[in-house]
Amino acid sequence: MRKKGLVNVLGIGINACTELSVPSLHAFLKAEGFPDIEIGIDREGTDFPGKNTYQHRLAAMEVKHKTNDECLDAVKLYRKVLSQADEKVDIAEIGFETILAGLLKSNPDEFSPLSGIELIKQKVNKLWLMAGKWDDLSTGYEYNFSANQRARVAASYVCDKWPTEITYLGFEVGEKVITGGSLLDGDILKDVLTAYGHPSGRSSWDPMLVLLACINDEEKAGYYIKRGRASLDIATGYNHFVFDANGPHRFVIKKFPDSFYADMIKN
Repeated sequence: MRKKGLVNVLGIGINACTELSVPSLHAFLKAEGFPDIEIGIDREGTDFPGKNTYQHRLAAMEVKHKTNDECLDAVKLYRKVLSQADEKVDIAEIGFETILAGLLKSNPDEFSPLSGIELIKQKVNKLWLMAGKWDDLSTGYEYNFSANQRARVAASYVCDKWPTEITYLGFEVGEKVITGGSLLDGDILKDVLTAYGHPSGRSSWDPMLVLLACINDEEKAGYYIKRGRASLDIATGYNHFVFDANGPHRFVIKKFPDSFYADMIKN
């Protein structure tokens, strides 16, 4: 959608920090034709488990950033991007909410005299989150919310303090929508999925959330919405939801079969 000029990506924050996070992401962006998208990273985010077998191959390519230290701290990047934005922007988060919580708590700096929450109120239109499991509103448990204590604390803080509307796309929405298997050999994303152990495709939580944010309309994107207020139990990682027609939060429910969303992503 960036290539078609339908969206403008102002920056990308990495919230799970491994040795080659920044070099590998820059290599991917460069291969896709966007080497100038600015990257920030949460250097404290080293406590999240996960596979990164594909990063060494990407980082071996010619890249601008050889180490994670060669880019801004992610909260600083968000403050820079927001302060320089000419109009309100949307934020799409497909991982842990530690950067968002850090942005909320941030103080005035060289980029803006505003506090984090003031900056968000002035410059953010809406937040889109891949998080939660909303087919179970009492003991729903999802990785981005609940991976560890740091993730749970951050997610709970964002639920409670974020000042704009939030739309959640939950685990249950993307689990059975499989995409990526039809990519051709030699495609850089195909190589990444294969190295990650998913040559035939993978559950589509992240691309579904990003596509939803780009379309910027839940119903046009093929979803019903439920409005209210979300919360997270820090001790257990369980997500909860109280329905309220005037609440600031909403989660989405698929209107159509899984193939509808897989075809949208593929196309």
